[in-house]
Amino acid sequence: MTEKFTIEVKKRAWYEWVLWALWLFSVVAILQNAVASAGELEPRAAAISWITFFVLLIAGGAVWFMRRSK
Repeated sequence: MTEKFTIEVKKRAWYEWVLWALWLFSVVAILQNAVASAGELEPRAAAISWITFFVLLIAGGAVWFMRRSK
């Protein structure tokens, strides 16, 4: 009655790793920009940065969701 679970690691091309790393770097940099702009009381710059952050975050999640079945 023991169930065995296996973890399957799928190989990806090198450029996919590079693109995910660039996406992660961009998300972190924009998040830092949004927090810094809010701290400096720049509401317009903070709003643009937060919107860009959430758009990139949702886009990355959508790409991951679409490609997870491959």
